[in-house]
Amino acid sequence: MLIDPRVNKLVIFNGGGGIVERQIKLNLNQGLNKFEIANVPASFDPNSADIRLEFINPQDKNSITLQQTIVSLPDRNTSQQIIDREKSAATSIISYAIDFTRELREKVSNICEASSYRTYADMKGIFEFIINSTKQEEVVVKIIYFIADLRIKWQTTLTVDIKDNGNTAEIEGFLVVDNQTGFSYENVELGFAIFELPSTDMQIQMDEYYGGEGEMAQEAISNLSRQKKTQRMRNLML
Repeated sequence: MLIDPRVNKLVIFNGGGGIVERQIKLNLNQGLNKFEIANVPASFDPNSADIRLEFINPQDKNSITLQQTIVSLPDRNTSQQIIDREKSAATSIISYAIDFTRELREKVSNICEASSYRTYADMKGIFEFIINSTKQEEVVVKIIYFIADLRIKWQTTLTVDIKDNGNTAEIEGFLVVDNQTGFSYENVELGFAIFELPSTDMQIQMDEYYGGEGEMAQEAISNLSRQKKTQRMRNLML
């Protein structure tokens, strides 16, 4: 069964990437229940994937068990071929966009522009899990995974308002979130953490990630306890 758990928490790193927590209440049938999670970006690290069961009734702990998790990333070569075809098609459509009406032309242009920025990280990964239940019951499932995508990050900015007398000023500080990924996060509990993806060069980070290595994510997960949370905000849209 395809499910789309809501993203309720997102911790963003100032160096890029972050931790995603999703949650959903599921109705279980007696026996094996297989679920596939929708909208998991290919930037997630399969080694960081974690499933947690929260039992509505404490006695369900003995009757409901997590049987198996199946996680993987899409094939890089196949994905790149799809992306290249999309970009080629978008270029051809733009060439003939003048033949469309103005309203349709704007919609087509927006779709084609999105395709031109599409990368492997905007593809979708596979995240499946199987729950075994001895009876029909409900259970709350929490899904947590790490995303290693430098296109989502936060940074600080200051605004200084110097008064007319020249002797006083007001300073306001802001945290600005930049999300250039193909995935949006609506009405989430947003956390900010000071943390750099372990690398000395941004290009090395990208090469390691797109090469399918999980070392960065593993180190990031192991260092979560040492992160400094700087601020929490609720009900934001990225």
